[in-house]
Amino acid sequence: MDESVTAQLINVDVSGMSGPELLAHLDAVEQHMRKLRRTELALLEGSPEIVAQRPELQAHLAHLRTLNLEDPPSPA
Repeated sequence: MDESVTAQLINVDVSGMSGPELLAHLDAVEQHMRKLRRTELALLEGSPEIVAQRPELQAHLAHLRTLNLEDPPSPA
């Protein structure tokens, strides 16, 4: 799945990054998190019988539905 991308993003040494490099890294992390949240949303929406049995999953699904999970447009 996305373990390698996740590992790469969290294991980066940001201490030596310049401002623009750090911003680019943070953008990559945010984009990856949106992708993971979209996957999580799809899994929960695809399993209504399981979600119905677990109030914490219902609350989490409701929360995910409030988030903007679309990738922002690329800068021109």
